Amino acid sequence: MWLPGRVPFSRCRCSRPCSFRRRQGGETWIRTFGAHTFSSRQFAGRGRSQRLLCERFGPLSFAMALVAEQGKLSLVLRRWSFLGLPLPMWLCPRSASYESVEDGRFRFRVEISHPLTGLIVRYRGWLEPKA
Repeated sequence: MWLPGRVPFSRCRCSRPCSFRRRQGGETWIRTFGAHTFSSRQFAGRGRSQRLLCERFGPLSFAMALVAEQGKLSLVLRRWSFLGLPLPMWLCPRSASYESVEDGRFRFRVEISHPLTGLIVRYRGWLEPKA
């Protein structure tokens, strides 16, 4: 996730390999789980999602509020869509994701689940500054 003034990072240390690169007004995150790799695009929201962080996974987009609480920056889902069509929040996956700084490191924890399917993904780790 990109925020103005944030130190650029290049390497990720987490339970699953991940990396990201800045491009065209946002970031592309690439994550690997076993033999499967997927990517997402994070960017600043526009229109209805102004002031929210948006992340797109293929045809799905999620708009999240960044909420500072208890020394963490939580990502709170506010809306989602499929191919640009808004979907009801009661159908939305649940997220318990946050970022923090611990021991001088940028740390993150991501947990996504759905009431009908249970846990979808969970991973955590930290990013190291570019050398």
